[in-house]
Amino acid sequence: MTWRCSSMMMMGVLLTAGACGNEPTGEDHATPAAAKLFGPIGQELTPAVSLARGQTIRIEVKFYADDGALITGLEDEHSAALTFAPGALATVASVTGQKFFFDVTAANVAGTGQLSVGWGHTPSTSELTFGPFTVTIP
Repeated sequence: MTWRCSSMMMMGVLLTAGACGNEPTGEDHATPAAAKLFGPIGQELTPAVSLARGQTIRIEVKFYADDGALITGLEDEHSAALTFAPGALATVASVTGQKFFFDVTAANVAGTGQLSVGWGHTPSTSELTFGPFTVTIP
C-alpha cells in the first residue's frame, strides 16, 4: 500500500513538472534578446509606437529569449526603464510595485522620435538596451 501511494505521488509530481511548458522563468531564465511594448488591453505597440497628444497610456514591457519565447518571472530581480529621445516627446512614470509597467504621457504637440527600453538587475536598468523604436505623436 505504501509503495503504491508513493508511486502515485511521484507520478503526479512528474506529470505536473512536465506540464509547465517551455517558458524560461525565475532563476533559470534566459538573457533577454528582445523587448516588446504592450498597451492597456494587451495590444502590441512595437515596433512603431503611436501616442495620442497629451494622453496617458499604461505600457507594459515584456522580454523575450532569442528563440522568441516570453521570459516570465523576472520581476523579483530585474527592472526596466523607458527612455524617449527627444526627452520632451513624453514623460514616463513608474507604476508602484510593477517594475515592467509605466504610465507614459505624450507631449501636447505632434512629433516624432525614438523610445529605448533598458533592462537590468534591480536597481540597474542599464545592462541591456532594446530598440530604439520609432515613436509618433500625430
